[in-house]
Amino acid sequence: MSVTTPFVARPITPELSAAFRNRAHNLQMLPAVAVKALEITRDPECTISEFSAVVERDTKLATDMLGMANSAMFAGSGQKVRTLNQAVIKLGFRQCRNLILSTGMAALMKKLTLEEEWIRDGLTKHGVTTGLLAICVNRVTSAGFQGEEFAAGLIHDVGRILLAVCLPQKFSEIDPMHFEESVETLVHEQQVIGSDHCEAGVWLAQQNQLPPEFTEVIRYHHRPAAASHSKRLVALIAVCDHMANYLQNHGTSDGYDIDANDAISVLAANGLPNAIARIRETHADMMKMVCREAHLAMSL
Repeated sequence: MSVTTPFVARPITPELSAAFRNRAHNLQMLPAVAVKALEITRDPECTISEFSAVVERDTKLATDMLGMANSAMFAGSGQKVRTLNQAVIKLGFRQCRNLILSTGMAALMKKLTLEEEWIRDGLTKHGVTTGLLAICVNRVTSAGFQGEEFAAGLIHDVGRILLAVCLPQKFSEIDPMHFEESVETLVHEQQVIGSDHCEAGVWLAQQNQLPPEFTEVIRYHHRPAAASHSKRLVALIAVCDHMANYLQNHGTSDGYDIDANDAISVLAANGLPNAIARIRETHADMMKMVCREAHLAMSL
């Protein structure tokens, strides 16, 4: 990800903001109940009953939480979870928040109308692949995340979706969808529209009041060293974004150059000194497994 052009972030222009707002009715990532639920989890005084009382206003969201709590991943040998309070206790606020973000992103993708369906399919697959890789890298490096890594991988490129929907006539010039991204990608986008997909994604994240760590991932996943409060999560997603791009282009991990993934050193420098060795040892198997799993997920 070498950069030959100096990069200076450029906020969304008034013209872009107006274009986004004209389509805002199609671009609401989270319903009001989900936004409220995310908001109250930031309050250290929030109780399980208060959180459940908000979530139960949205039948789909409440059903998803019950389903996750009873899934093979969480059920174990315990009794079946039958109430929302029990589900929240079993999952914890962090997993509940991640579920809200993941289901919101999935719902957004389903309701978007794009002139070219293959664009939606390509961006959806890239998000899923990045999220699945994030689960694997989190595990092998003991990064300590508890589900937020998948949600972050899923939504990191939401700005590209926003641009595809709001600027369909320019999108092929903005984003050729070749999945060979770097900071130079952002420089090119700035030349075309005055800003870039990362800042576009931040605009949408702020409209939906997403937690700050996810906003940082969206803004800095091509520049992980520039992140501040959530640098480890940003670096993790940057590592996985690089691998996901290769899989998107080649359909296989064969020939992948792990030394070209500069974000690994950023991850290692943020409390995970074993990251370089562990990712080097496991990346080929991880990428092969995720390639299969992403294909299965897209076929459902």
